[in-house]
Amino acid sequence: MNKKYIYLIIATIFGLFIGGKWNIPLAAWIAPIFALRFFRESEKAGRNFLLLWLASSIPTIISWQGATFMSKIHPVAEIGFFLLTTPIGLIPYVIDRIYYRRFGSTAWLTLVFPIAVTAIDFFSSTGTPFGTFGAAAYSQRDFLSVMQIASVTGLWGITFLINWFASLMNHLWDSGFKFTRLSLTFTCLLALIISLGFMRTLLPAQPESTATIAGFSLPNGKLIEVMNQLQSGDEAGFHQSVSELHIQQLNQIRKLADEGANIISLQEGAGIGFTNEVEQLIADASAIAQEKNIYIVLPTFDMEKTPAENKVHIIDPTGTVVLTHTKYGGNDFEGTLKGDGILQSVDTPYGKLSAVICWDADFPDVIKQAGEQNIDLLFIPSQDWLEVKDIHSGMSVFRAVENGMTIFRQTGQGVSIVTDAYGNQYNRVDSFENETEGFASVQNVSTPIGSVNTLYPSLGDFLGNFMQIGLLGSIVGLFMTRKKKAITNLQMEVATK
Repeated sequence: MNKKYIYLIIATIFGLFIGGKWNIPLAAWIAPIFALRFFRESEKAGRNFLLLWLASSIPTIISWQGATFMSKIHPVAEIGFFLLTTPIGLIPYVIDRIYYRRFGSTAWLTLVFPIAVTAIDFFSSTGTPFGTFGAAAYSQRDFLSVMQIASVTGLWGITFLINWFASLMNHLWDSGFKFTRLSLTFTCLLALIISLGFMRTLLPAQPESTATIAGFSLPNGKLIEVMNQLQSGDEAGFHQSVSELHIQQLNQIRKLADEGANIISLQEGAGIGFTNEVEQLIADASAIAQEKNIYIVLPTFDMEKTPAENKVHIIDPTGTVVLTHTKYGGNDFEGTLKGDGILQSVDTPYGKLSAVICWDADFPDVIKQAGEQNIDLLFIPSQDWLEVKDIHSGMSVFRAVENGMTIFRQTGQGVSIVTDAYGNQYNRVDSFENETEGFASVQNVSTPIGSVNTLYPSLGDFLGNFMQIGLLGSIVGLFMTRKKKAITNLQMEVATK
């Protein structure tokens, strides 16, 4: 077998473990090394681009099966989505190949590929209703040293670093791993960045305060079961189920308060019902908050409103609703009222608190308001499903690192987590691994609370935007050098006549 096809097979195998259900952070560093090698050495660019397309899309289809919202439309829609969008992500390979064939392998040109990948990743992950879902940097969930880069550059510095490593490794491969001064400098710089990230995890700032925070979720499938009653026309059964569900949840709040919880959070949509039922639940929860001297993070879903309203409220120990946030992420798909995307906060004895809902956390350019406001603790009540549970919970941890804050994510049908400002997990509960007849994913965690200053809220997506300029420059550079080469050839032809 031609060795270049071995490179393609290696890239394909590692592609199964990039960002999806079986994520291995190292796979994202290895796969592009061999994908680059394959495409650079291919003589028939068109045919081998098609092979690279298949080698990239098939592992993605397999490892992300059922994890996207497209799967809720139809499984074939998800497959078609991956097949159609994969070529966009392969544009950097085409640009790299042209540069490689035209100028050879030089240390400076190792920057071309990562600039192009980061620019395309940024373009694909911003300005869409999906948010940053599927962004390349999320493949580094649980790799804390690399995740720390997000505190400065956001996701885009991580994407750049991974792909610069791949390009640099190919340059060294071409040179028989003989270092020049420049290639050694680049290699040391990569190592230094990761080392600084590692050091950051070893020297965390001490939390300003600690609180006992509890949370609980509905049993898997319960929320959908109740919603289906109304959608099937059984309105009486729906209201009966809602009444029973609210009573059970209020009793659970009392129980957790009696066990010492200072703050209690429920999952997204926990307070489902018509307007009067939602308002009554808020009133009842407020009475408990005042009685037990606790804070309650109460998500509600008003199905009577048109469009439906998906909100989260924070109730303080006086029984006052001190914060109400309307979900702004994914409304086009859910058919709910779209929020304004302005984060609110409330000062408490435990620090400055805020709350968003599930899909909201996929928009780092919005969540960076939390860093700007020095929010200490962000609640993210959520509702997921089996195939996306690890992917989505892992994404939220990056918001903690970017903005230097604690995150408490209480999730229905998924993974509930508590993390600090460095991405360290203090608790993790998977509702699919701990299914019970009562409430699922019950958490009761002594949680460190406090904000850490980071640069990302100030810099925002500067690097992503800069990479787009760099991509444009690399394309213009190809055009200009080709034109210059054509003129030179013409001059030589005229001179020989």
